[in-house]
Amino acid sequence: MSPSTSEPAFPFHAEKEVPPKNSLALLSNRQVNRRLAGLAGKPTILIAEDSLDSREMMQLILETKGYRVLAAADGEGALEMASRNRPDAILLDLQLPRLDGLTVARNLRLKPIFAKLPIIIVSGHDPHRYREEAINAGCDEYLLKPINFDELQVVLDRMVSRKRRRRFKSA
Repeated sequence: MSPSTSEPAFPFHAEKEVPPKNSLALLSNRQVNRRLAGLAGKPTILIAEDSLDSREMMQLILETKGYRVLAAADGEGALEMASRNRPDAILLDLQLPRLDGLTVARNLRLKPIFAKLPIIIVSGHDPHRYREEAINAGCDEYLLKPINFDELQVVLDRMVSRKRRRRFKSA
């Protein structure tokens, strides 16, 4: 391209997120069902994260740590998935499309079946500014991005095992 043209050398389309060719989003239903079947009986974590890269990274790491992982790209999807699947914990970003993370947490806490559900905010926003608001919305923990997966593992082990013990006692 000559310097006199006004088109950029590399077209940039920020408004559209294109999944990579090896993306989890491209797995067939059969592959997803096979993968989930291998994780049956394991604690289920719902990730609500609008960034595809972050969602996939968290999913892969948590699956290698022995969790069954469900993922939603927006707040409304997180509420729907939580209602259908009753996860053992939710990792929730503050800024989500359609419904923000705090609104999702408040809506979940309105339903008795989610009263004790561990909700963990995972955000890049300053915790000094948002932690109290997150706790008031019903969240149990606030973790700063980039995620320290060792710290996340400790939090999940503590919260999920406590919730699962209550579930099995009442069954």
